Amino acid sequence: MYQNNISDLPKLKRSSYESIFNVYADEDGRYYYNLLQTVVIPKNLPNGYYTEYKVRYGDTWPFISYKVYKNPNLWWIITDTNNILDATIIPEPGSTIKILKTESITLILDQIATAKL
Repeated sequence: MYQNNISDLPKLKRSSYESIFNVYADEDGRYYYNLLQTVVIPKNLPNGYYTEYKVRYGDTWPFISYKVYKNPNLWWIITDTNNILDATIIPEPGSTIKILKTESITLILDQIATAKL
């Protein structure tokens, strides 16, 4: 089942990473996520799908996501696009990262929503 189908849990936005995972209930009625499900951004997308972003001092993945997408919850798309396996590591100031264009984000979120039906 999905979190947004459970009436006693708060509703998540489509952009929240947690909304991707299946939710299960154990024998005591506690809920947990299936963390083995992942989303993989294809690494061979043409350059037209990306823009570049120069990391500034103080940037975090959610802050970059907010700056480029106006949504801090899309940090996971940025880290996956840039092969960042540990999102707790702060991006290096001065480095350049790839940012998927907004149109691509919409397609990804639509495909996730469709796959869950």
